[in-house]
Amino acid sequence: MTSAASDRPRTGRPALTEARRAATRREVALAAARLFIENGYTATTVEDIAAAAGMGLRTFYRYFAGKEDVLAPLLALGTQAWADELAACPPEVPLCEALARSYRTATSRTAAAEGIAEADLRPLVRAVTQLPALRATWLRIQQDTEARLVPLLAARTGRAPDDLDVVLTAAMANTAVRLGTERWAASDEPGSAADVVERCLARIAAHTLL
Repeated sequence: MTSAASDRPRTGRPALTEARRAATRREVALAAARLFIENGYTATTVEDIAAAAGMGLRTFYRYFAGKEDVLAPLLALGTQAWADELAACPPEVPLCEALARSYRTATSRTAAAEGIAEADLRPLVRAVTQLPALRATWLRIQQDTEARLVPLLAARTGRAPDDLDVVLTAAMANTAVRLGTERWAASDEPGSAADVVERCLARIAAHTLL
């Protein structure tokens, strides 16, 4: 005979559990980002990150394979924000402008929402894009970003997602954003990453659907 508790519907529990897990990963990623900004990646240990996040080492390793993977949720958050902003951009806005505008809005809003100062953003992105241990995560997120762009560009251009021009445009637009962000992070020139990204997008606009 089953108990009354076992007969209760469990609708929503897996989603709630996943949402909690995602929230915890995000909190740990933010704690790690602040430590990396303050102390540098090399000087920050997994123990430091776990302590800052208020958890033990065993709990940390339930959420992350290691220190090199800890910023992935934060990077993915920026990627999702860009996709959301692009999807919300009015269809009459030219594609190149829509990509640049949505990227600028997404990066500024994400940094502000997560409490990351603009002055701290460059050294953090520099570490993510240049340190071999973190670059693998950066490139994996970029690959995910390109996959997100394909259906969005297909919808904006009225073409099929497997249209070669759509796929090529997604790849080139994503590469322009990646290279622009990396060049900005590697330099000390004034301005934001969005400024460099906008210039990169403009450079390729004549050769794609942009």
